[in-house]
Amino acid sequence: MSIPTSGPEENTRGAAGTPRPPARQSFPVQAAGAGPETENRPEDGSTGRKGRLRVREGNAEPKKEKPGASWKSTDDWGVFRAVVIAVGVVIAAIGGYYLITGTAGVAETGGGQVNASLESQFRFFSAMMVGVGAAFVAIAIKFQWANMLWLVCLMVFLGGIGRVLSWAFSGTPHFTLIILMVVELAFPPALLVWHRFILKTSELRREIHHGAGAAGTGSGAGA
Repeated sequence: MSIPTSGPEENTRGAAGTPRPPARQSFPVQAAGAGPETENRPEDGSTGRKGRLRVREGNAEPKKEKPGASWKSTDDWGVFRAVVIAVGVVIAAIGGYYLITGTAGVAETGGGQVNASLESQFRFFSAMMVGVGAAFVAIAIKFQWANMLWLVCLMVFLGGIGRVLSWAFSGTPHFTLIILMVVELAFPPALLVWHRFILKTSELRREIHHGAGAAGTGSGAGA
């Protein structure tokens, strides 16, 4: 005796012959807040964009600053560079004046007969003064050459030593030349000491700033 089996059409009908609604398919319900981003959560349990940013900030390396980039814009360095430029302009102007006038431009020369050899040597060193003044200006503008400041200051200081030797062996010069001698002996060391002082102060400020920034980053990471 064969038992009749129901076909697909009979399974979709109820007892009274009415159509049975199709069975609902079950889908896995996702918990609130769960999603693809949960797989990328950091290990410290922080969630969302702030958590990812915090992890990135904690692992990011500090940006490397260019040497001198932070302290060049300070007021101290601005004043120092302006003074160096002014010194260079004055030295170049004096050298240019003597280069044009020769020994006749020196005080108390009397305007007598000109010695050709002395005139040639004097004008040569006058041109060297123009070069020294231009070096001061170039150092102040292109401040990566600040180490050369020691060399040009040494040249000016040695010029003052030469005036001392001239005073000792040849007699007392005009008072204007004595003033120049004092300036040439005193100003270069003072300028170098000022340069060193500003450099040390700028380094100390930068270290304090970096230390405060590192402390702030550490406290933010700990929070």
